[in-house]
Amino acid sequence: MSGVLLEAIGLTKRYALPGRLFRKGDRSVVHAVEDVSFQVFEGGTLGLIGESGCGKSTTAKLLLRLENVSAGRIMFAGQEVQNANGRELRAYRSNVQAVFQDPYSSLSPRRRVGDAIAEPLIAAGAMSKAQIAARVAELLEVVGLSGRAATLYPHEFSGGQRQRIAIARGLALQPRLLILDEPVSALDVSIRAQILNLLQDLQERFGLSYLLISHDLDIVAHMCTNVVVMYLGRVVEAGDMSDVRRAPQHPYTQALFSSVLPAHPDRRRERIKLMGPLPSPLDPPSGCVFRTRCPRVQPICAERAPPLIETAAGSRAACHFVAPAESLGVA
Repeated sequence: MSGVLLEAIGLTKRYALPGRLFRKGDRSVVHAVEDVSFQVFEGGTLGLIGESGCGKSTTAKLLLRLENVSAGRIMFAGQEVQNANGRELRAYRSNVQAVFQDPYSSLSPRRRVGDAIAEPLIAAGAMSKAQIAARVAELLEVVGLSGRAATLYPHEFSGGQRQRIAIARGLALQPRLLILDEPVSALDVSIRAQILNLLQDLQERFGLSYLLISHDLDIVAHMCTNVVVMYLGRVVEAGDMSDVRRAPQHPYTQALFSSVLPAHPDRRRERIKLMGPLPSPLDPPSGCVFRTRCPRVQPICAERAPPLIETAAGSRAACHFVAPAESLGVA
């Protein structure tokens, strides 16, 4: 396996609510992300999945340094970057770029496409106008668009073409990691496969690493080598995509994967319906955060939060009732 490019270690983000700064108790704080850890490997794709509101996009903002961490560390190529500033922060941001869900909202309607792609190159300040123009033309060609696209405005393109433009801008500074936040969810189904195939081609061509945030488990299963499952700001399961898809261990992961077609047509999977609403991050349940919706819940679940342990199935899961690796003699 390739080396670790990016590592999140105990990432935590809490927001104090306006007007509640001096109130007592945790209800004045939103627990957006709590003690989240994972690794993105060189040339690999890590999937980050979970329901809306589970903390996926907040985690992406922390990694992009759009938000400051409340606790924890971000390691990139062996260097701590959560407190980087000045030249170190600029170097980190040139290596870690993002492609967001809605390509139209991420592109200014008043700027030509060429100017939008050139913006990070101009900010870096290391190229002449002629070099920037050549680089923009090269990037458009890389994502399957003609050089003429540089003279047009975003509204003159289809949704799939605008996402290609957003990818071109993300590649402008030759990053090592792209954070893909729901990159195809705003596109027509017929266009999604084209963009996913483009991303895979670019990964192979440039040796890119991806962090793919998605609620679409079929896309995650198709694209990702590893997966992290989040629930209410916490990691509840993590491991190789093949292991987690074949035998999900946490009850929440089982419920998620019960809603998609099995990997083999001869396998049958009973649909698991979660009971009750998603709890508020203002007042998360005690102990295991999933216990209010879990079919396995027992008294211990309210008393103690389960640790993330190695399971006999190969993944790591945070549940009091999964079989640990030791139970089958797994080292």
